[in-house]
Amino acid sequence: MTRPDVDPQRGIDPHRIERETYVNSAEVHEELPSTNDHALKIAAGSTPPQLIAALRQTFGRGRGSNRWWAADGALTFSLIIETPAVPIERLPQVSLTAGSAIADAVQSFVTTNEVRLKWPNDVYLSGRKAAGILVEVPPGVKDRLVIGVGVNVNNSLAGAPDDVRKRGAALCESAGRPLDLTDVLVAILQRLETDLSLLAHSSSVLAERWRSLCLLTGRSVTLNDGTRAVTGTCRGIEDDGALLIETIAGPMRYYGGVIEEFG
Repeated sequence: MTRPDVDPQRGIDPHRIERETYVNSAEVHEELPSTNDHALKIAAGSTPPQLIAALRQTFGRGRGSNRWWAADGALTFSLIIETPAVPIERLPQVSLTAGSAIADAVQSFVTTNEVRLKWPNDVYLSGRKAAGILVEVPPGVKDRLVIGVGVNVNNSLAGAPDDVRKRGAALCESAGRPLDLTDVLVAILQRLETDLSLLAHSSSVLAERWRSLCLLTGRSVTLNDGTRAVTGTCRGIEDDGALLIETIAGPMRYYGGVIEEFG
């Protein structure tokens, strides 16, 4: 667990998290290989919403075989929630809901208005990736869901791999100053509580927000759905979370896949 005198730009205060958000319990670890892996292991015995955060994450995971690179000063955490709060048919929309919540939360900390949502699970800041989301179902546990989040807050990208350095961004760069990690986390969790409640009630407010934040609308995109790559013009995000792509064969709707290129 974190020390009470930890630097607020590098550490997280679990007591503030429990006091100022809807999280029942918050674990803050000095180091974990992956907050999602840890959350998946303890999900069955958890009392959601439960937070698992790490000051250093050494083997963070993204979608598929991707890894989430994080350096000192990044915000990496996983939130265990109960799935009965979200109807099963809307579970595929959890990533979008988390992404739009994060986008709205970080907007108050940065000076740019170019905070966007890249379908289905990334947040971009002035055209560069600042946050990623990984939603997973714990094996053998029917009523839990793990939402993993990585946000570049105060971490320098100088030592990142070439591809991460070229396309990544940190909130502190836009803010012009280091940020208090707990402040950022509290803002994200408060917004997540509101938006997950909206998702449970199928509010059209969320769909409108997805569309307004969509980074890909009007752009040429190549999407790989696991079986083939499809290229066309993105026409936005549908009410049910599907990405609409205008292809030479007509409009196509996709509920999953990886955007390999966009221009």
